[in-house]
Amino acid sequence: MRVIKFILTVLVVLTAANASAQYLGQMSPASVLDNGTGKIGGYFIGAEHANAVVGSVRYGFGDYTEGRFRMGFIDQEGANTDPHIILGLDAKYLLWKYTRSSGDVSGGAGNYNNPFNLSVGGGMEYSKLTGSDLLGLGGFAIASIPYQFKNNSVIEPYARFGLRYQRASVDEFYIDNVKYGGSSSDFKVGLNLGALFSVTPLVDFTAEFQIDEEVAFMLGIDVAAF
Repeated sequence: MRVIKFILTVLVVLTAANASAQYLGQMSPASVLDNGTGKIGGYFIGAEHANAVVGSVRYGFGDYTEGRFRMGFIDQEGANTDPHIILGLDAKYLLWKYTRSSGDVSGGAGNYNNPFNLSVGGGMEYSKLTGSDLLGLGGFAIASIPYQFKNNSVIEPYARFGLRYQRASVDEFYIDNVKYGGSSSDFKVGLNLGALFSVTPLVDFTAEFQIDEEVAFMLGIDVAAF
């Protein structure tokens, strides 16, 4: 039993060394919250080798800027794994705001000053995994188009392209007096495709598919808090 447990532990640690990816995703379109308003939310992440539950706080710092803090728990698949903390901090700036020549934001045919929302931003993500730590720092660009229905609900599909510097630190361990582990750094790219469905100005639902080293699907809800 000790031999089997040891083998499983080694496999988990080696898997952690290779499973370097971003887990938090985007989970919001290019548009930003109004100045002085905030939303709290939560969402579920189902990745190839891990699952997570995360809470978030978003706040509008101006007409074009939004900041966000996220924290939750992530649990890798496999034996001898426990939930660990995952957190992120990011901000985005709205470069272009989707507008029609008439000044409204409803979808459909017409003349547009800006045919889509475009924002740029940056942030960090840290996750503590079984046998390793992951830290990512990077920037991203998000494009989205809002479509407003007659009942005033809005759906806003979006796409995000991200580039980040990532450092993976694996806990040191020994096999036959040979030391394994250490840290490695690399640049990573990722693509996120999703849509926000605003049922009312107070409640938003979001679904997202992430293409990264860890392919993931995410579902979330945001509620206006202040």
